[in-house]
Amino acid sequence: MYLLKTVADYMAEALRNLGVTHSFGIIGKSICPVVLKMVDYGIEFIPGRHESSSGFAAAGYALKTGNLGVAFGTSGPGGTNLLTAAAHAKANNLPVLFITGHQSIKELGIPQCQDSSSYLADLAEMFRPATLFSKLIERGDHFSTIFNHAISIALNQRGPVHLCVPFDVQTEGLEECNIVIPERESLVSLANIDRVVDAINASKNPLIIAGKGVNRSGAHSQLIQLAETFNIPVVTSPGGKGAMVWDHPLYHGPIGVGGCNHGDDLLNKSDLFIVLGSRLSDMTVCNLKRENHPTTLIQFDIDPTFVGKILFSKTIPVTGDLRDNLVCYLNHIDPNHITKREAIPYVDYSEELPSLKNLSLASIMSTMSDLIPDNNTVFVDDGSHGFNAAKWYKVKKPGSFVFDAYFACMGNSIGMAIGAKVAAPEETVFCITGDGCFMMLGTEINTAVCKDIPVIFIVVNNKQLDMALKGMEKTTGRIDGTIYEVPMDVVKFAESLGATGYKCETAEQFSTAIKDAVALNRVAVIELLTDRDEVPPTAHRTLNLN
Repeated sequence: MYLLKTVADYMAEALRNLGVTHSFGIIGKSICPVVLKMVDYGIEFIPGRHESSSGFAAAGYALKTGNLGVAFGTSGPGGTNLLTAAAHAKANNLPVLFITGHQSIKELGIPQCQDSSSYLADLAEMFRPATLFSKLIERGDHFSTIFNHAISIALNQRGPVHLCVPFDVQTEGLEECNIVIPERESLVSLANIDRVVDAINASKNPLIIAGKGVNRSGAHSQLIQLAETFNIPVVTSPGGKGAMVWDHPLYHGPIGVGGCNHGDDLLNKSDLFIVLGSRLSDMTVCNLKRENHPTTLIQFDIDPTFVGKILFSKTIPVTGDLRDNLVCYLNHIDPNHITKREAIPYVDYSEELPSLKNLSLASIMSTMSDLIPDNNTVFVDDGSHGFNAAKWYKVKKPGSFVFDAYFACMGNSIGMAIGAKVAAPEETVFCITGDGCFMMLGTEINTAVCKDIPVIFIVVNNKQLDMALKGMEKTTGRIDGTIYEVPMDVVKFAESLGATGYKCETAEQFSTAIKDAVALNRVAVIELLTDRDEVPPTAHRTLNLN
């Protein structure tokens, strides 16, 4: 008897043909058919410990491969647990397919465990604002059209999509199913090319602000070519850290929260901003005074939502893929029609390290890149540790520093580091996180241990929710809810999950732990017991409760 291929068959086969090698999630009844078919078609399943971490892992996989990441959860709470990861992927322009289960369409209206219908947790509706596309597939014969549309959006518009697939639809047999593997489109905006070049030539003090779009699109060489062609200084947003190596003559440091004084001074003295892949959020322009907004703003961004809407400047928009646009624009520049300007002399933008009684995180971050292998990627979580890293860490390989200061999910880098290591096993992958983040999603260490994914986790333990504590203390005089009365013993926790732990209270101990962890080549957790009084570089943002 001939058996028809099911929707689950076609989905798994299509993802395999697309080059997907791993999927991430937590299995359950409503999503079981699709997950098992993925395994049958050669896609390795990495079972997480929390769905949000699995979503972050899929995002790390997508970032490192440039291909589609896949994360799934069951119906109901399994799906709602993925929502944070979906919004994070959207904020970071990462192509992730989120797949959630749903009770059988034939059983709609009957109360069921983990309800995903419109009677309780309507996942298709919930995911719409957190993704570029979200749809419930109600019939098998609708699958190919919806699936083709979803993956085309994810890969060409660079962002997450969501499909909610009922159990009986997953198992429905189809006579035929036309799956179209999308080819990458070159997304270029040519309308303003002459205006862009004219504005740069007319500017007296231009400044390039490199955002995380440079890292996401891989436009590092194009950034350098643009800066060197016109002799323009470059600064980086918190998320753009690593767009240019730390000691390039035209690099003048980070700006905003976790920034340096020199970079912020340039920000306030420039008449033209060339913004490459940054939304110009409060984390980036917090030190830009209203009266110093530039006369002209050239803003490159794949997402036009905030282009030209943040600063009071005449704006020249350039939408589409950043690297594609820069390649096109640089190829069209006539060297004979470029205003020659003297480069700003190189300035040592580094600042004096704090002097503390106990271990200083700033001092650790300032030397860490000297201790680790050249072929590395460092994922950094949200919090004081993240902005200390943004300020002090010296990036030696473009694109090797990954930090989201925009949506800023605590604990995201734990899963992202795991997904990235799966995608790039030849790299040494680090995750810098804090005790607050680690208490949220640190059990994902066990995922890495069980699947032999040797990430090195550095947990900054100051026994408090440090960024919130320091900000609240400064602005309100109170620190309610920011102290851990029973602090975590990170090493004991890590060892209970199967990892090797190191406890460090000095720079020398940290250096030894890094060396040992790299040589060990298995999951390692390095606990940094840092000075609780260290002031993080986050004091630019203030809170007014009056």
